[in-house]
Amino acid sequence: MPALLRRLTATLSLTTILALAACGGGNRQAVEPTAAPARPTAPAAEPTRTPRPSPSPRPTEEPTEEPTEEPTEEPTEEPTEKPTAATANGELQEVIVGDLQTFEYSTGLFSIDVPDNWTLSDTSKPTEVIYSWTDLSENGALIVDIFEEEQEYTSEELTTILETFLTNSFSEQEDFTVEEPTEQSDGSILLVWSYTAIADNDVKAPLTGNSFIEQRGNKVSILTTLVPSDQFDALLDSTNDIINSYTLDPDAEIGEPGTAGIIGGPSSGSSTSGDAPSTGELPGDIYAVGDPIEVGDLVMTVNEVSEPAGSDFIKPDAGNKFVLLDVSFENTGTEQAIVSTILQMSLLDSDGNKYDADISAMTLGEKTVDGEINAGDTLTGVVGFQVPEAASGLVFVYSELLGDKKVGVALE
Repeated sequence: MPALLRRLTATLSLTTILALAACGGGNRQAVEPTAAPARPTAPAAEPTRTPRPSPSPRPTEEPTEEPTEEPTEEPTEEPTEKPTAATANGELQEVIVGDLQTFEYSTGLFSIDVPDNWTLSDTSKPTEVIYSWTDLSENGALIVDIFEEEQEYTSEELTTILETFLTNSFSEQEDFTVEEPTEQSDGSILLVWSYTAIADNDVKAPLTGNSFIEQRGNKVSILTTLVPSDQFDALLDSTNDIINSYTLDPDAEIGEPGTAGIIGGPSSGSSTSGDAPSTGELPGDIYAVGDPIEVGDLVMTVNEVSEPAGSDFIKPDAGNKFVLLDVSFENTGTEQAIVSTILQMSLLDSDGNKYDADISAMTLGEKTVDGEINAGDTLTGVVGFQVPEAASGLVFVYSELLGDKKVGVALE
C-alpha cells in the first residue's frame, strides 16, 4: 500500500469534509494539480459545477493514440489474495471501480455511491464519523469525515482548517503540494493536493487528492478522493459520479462509533448523539512527563503539556479546554514504524472518562505526531484533546498499533 494511503486512512480525522444540502447531491468536479507534468488529455465534458481556474491550462488536444479496449469478459471469480500496490515490474496496480451502490449511514446523516468492490473501514469517534473505502489494490481511496461544530465558519476559515491539516500531516512527504483553494458553485471549497508516496517494491507513486470542505448547520464535512496521478484521467468520470452522489443531512445525528451504514438499501437501527465520552481503564504502567518509555521498537517521550486558549476561529466548546501534548517517538528497530494519533492515543480523567484526539486542538500545533518513522529516525509532533474544564487526574494513554501493550503518562 502506498505510504499515503496508510497515513490517510489512519489519521484523516481532521479531514473536515464537504457537506451538501440535505435534499440531494452537489455538482462537483475532480481536478488534477496544475503542477503535474502536462500531458495531452481529451476534452472533458462541461463540468456541472464551477471548474477551478488553472494558472497553467492543461493541453486540450486529443491523444494521438486511442487507449486499448477494456476486456470484454469479466473474471469468473474474485482473486483469492489481495494484489500488492505495485507489480514486480515497477508499475502501480490499476484501481478498479466496480458498480456503484448507495451507502446510507444508519442515522440518515449522509449517503454516497461507492464501488461495490471497495472495502470499508470505520475509524469513527464518539463525536465524529470517519468512513474510508479503498479498492482491492489499496491505491485508491474515498474518505468521508463529518463532525459537529456550533461555531459558524467563513469560507476562508474552513479553507484554513483543511490547509492546516493537510500541511501538518503530509508536508514532509516528497513533492507535497497544496494548490490554491477554489470555491465551487454549491458553496464548498476544493483543495487539490498531491505528493509522491512509496509503494511496494520501493516504487514511487505520485498520488492526487481532491478534498471538498463545507459547513451546513452545525455539521462540518470533508469529502476526499485519492488516486494515483497517472490514473486520474481514466478514473475521472467514476470519481465525479461518486462525489456528486454525496448528500448530507445537517439535522441528523452523528451516532456512535461503529454505527453501520447500509449499501443498496435504507438505513436501519438507531443510535444516540454520542456527546458523552466513552469510558476506559488505566494502563498498568504509568509514567511522568519527560520519561522515555519503551513500547516495542519505539521509545515515546511526552516532552511538554499545554492548555492553549485557541485561535481567532478555533476555540474549545463552552465549558471545555484544549490539552496539547508535544510527543516524540524514536524508532530503535530495524523496520519502518507507523504512529497514529487517532488510532493509538487518548486521554483518561480520574472518573474513567475517555477522550479521543481532537482535530480542532491539533490544528494549533505545527505538526501532528502522525506518520511513518524509518529505522533510527525520530518523529516529533503534537496530539491534542478537548476535555471539560473540570476534568482532573488526566492521563495520556498510548496503545501499540499491532499489539496489546498500553502505557500511560500522568499529566498532572
